[in-house]
Amino acid sequence: MDLTKNLNGKLENLVSFLKNKKVIVAFSGGVDSSLLAFLSNKYAKEALLVTEKSILYPDEEIQLTSEFAKKYGIAHLIIERDPLKDEEFRCNPKNRCYICKTGLYEDILKIKEERNFDIILDGSNLDDLNDYRPGMQALKELNISTPYINFKINKQEIREISKFFNLDVQSKPSMACFSSRIPYDQDINIEKLDMIREAEKFLSNTYNLKQLRVRLHLGKLARIELMPEDIMKIMTNENIVKIKDKFKKLGFCYITVDLEGFRSGSLNEVLPLIEEE
Repeated sequence: MDLTKNLNGKLENLVSFLKNKKVIVAFSGGVDSSLLAFLSNKYAKEALLVTEKSILYPDEEIQLTSEFAKKYGIAHLIIERDPLKDEEFRCNPKNRCYICKTGLYEDILKIKEERNFDIILDGSNLDDLNDYRPGMQALKELNISTPYINFKINKQEIREISKFFNLDVQSKPSMACFSSRIPYDQDINIEKLDMIREAEKFLSNTYNLKQLRVRLHLGKLARIELMPEDIMKIMTNENIVKIKDKFKKLGFCYITVDLEGFRSGSLNEVLPLIEEE
């Protein structure tokens, strides 16, 4: 596979930016940060991957970050954080991502200073500017570099470059933290996060689903988002009973399937979903 002239030019700009720098990559294991990690290891003077381990992410994803780092021989540091210690975060305001990103990157900045690195890289891409992303403000305030945005590289182009370098993550579905499944101003706690984690794990493992979300409304209603082609896959009498029984055991009172299907950032839509009783 060859890159288009335009995309090859963007890649060359990114590579030039990385050269002669000691870089830290905020590494979640998704396709965006994985490509940054790979390119930083290949072209930067020195690269360190830093991954946050917390209740907001599946343990399986943390394991995948370790495997990726080992495969490509990249230095990797896992830091543990508990965002629930922050009362403001638990209240789940509309700038929740700003609060979380600020805490994470303040920790990474300490590592940068202690180890004398030049720059911290974040994998936000050009498409992220089209959605409500309060975490972007934290990146600006803390002077975190966003090279994909700087060089106008979008998600599809990141996948194309990843394919060019034959990275396994090239087709990996997008991922977001579990707190993004809870509507703003509805509090975040460990019980809700556990319900969401176990519900998504059950659906993914039982029905081999690659992309899904279980949104939790008012602490009791599950709104399942699936890819359109997967909706009818689970809508059999047997599966409905199986899902209902599992979700009830997890603590859900109502279980729904969203007919619009999976939509990244759907809770940013202005929809009068449910009123408080």
